[in-house]
Amino acid sequence: MEYSGLTGKYPVDRRLTQQERDDQLHQKQHLDMEPAYQLSVIRMNSTYLELVDKYFGWKGFITTFMGSVLLIITVFFGAMFIDIIIGNSKSGWLSPLMMFLVMGLPGYFFLYKGAHYEAFAYTHYPIRFNRKTRMVHVFRLNGTVLSVPWDEVFFCMAALPKRYWEIQGQVMAPDGVTVRETFPLTVHGVGEGDKKVLLAFWELVRRYMEEGPEDAYHRVGICMDIADKYEKVINGFHRMHAEGGSNIITYLMAAFMAITILPGRYIAMRTSKIPQWPQEIEAVNVVEPNDPYFRDASMNPED
Repeated sequence: MEYSGLTGKYPVDRRLTQQERDDQLHQKQHLDMEPAYQLSVIRMNSTYLELVDKYFGWKGFITTFMGSVLLIITVFFGAMFIDIIIGNSKSGWLSPLMMFLVMGLPGYFFLYKGAHYEAFAYTHYPIRFNRKTRMVHVFRLNGTVLSVPWDEVFFCMAALPKRYWEIQGQVMAPDGVTVRETFPLTVHGVGEGDKKVLLAFWELVRRYMEEGPEDAYHRVGICMDIADKYEKVINGFHRMHAEGGSNIITYLMAAFMAITILPGRYIAMRTSKIPQWPQEIEAVNVVEPNDPYFRDASMNPED
């Protein structure tokens, strides 16, 4: 789980760091590795490849945490309220009650703000790579859309706190050295070992844009069924489970996620809006009839 860009904004109006320059990913440079889609594709065709955002895999964790704290605070103040009324049934309970309410308001406000990182927002924040117009469309957290030419984005492997890495797209100012906006791709990882996973995902996107849809089409096995509907609970579990790979620790965590995080994910999803691309974006993302490289969730294998 890594929430840079969600709980805190990426720094902008800054110069590229030396690390970003050293780890630049070039759109024309072929990497000698097998591409991987990392269960992150919503739909694809000859025109565009649409991916989920980096926060989608663990969506629900913040909601679960905030909801648990909210429940504890509510129970605590509820018990205090009852105790005050019972213990001071004749008089004197109003002042202590007001004190408890004032003490609790900052906590409730914090929880309210925290819940909005996931709940009462959008179910996901899709990214579209249009290979025909050579544009990248990014659904921002505030519901607006960033559209930038693929060839003008400075892509790089970016170092984050706690040894995390992710692939970022830097939107540059006309001077070519100042970062105006940053958007992350779907996959992130921990430590040097996960860099290969990130590069394999990057290579899938890069080849789609530079070499055509055929390779990606044959590699994508399952599409996320969220383009125009709410996620099914079982699909949410599978997507969260995929974040941890297939080691034994991940399987041990599966039960924990099902009991704890999954309810928060359901609440976060159902209280959020399904993102809708603006009409002008849809107008340039037209899919041809009988497209041989069309793939979406309707083509997923049966469970």
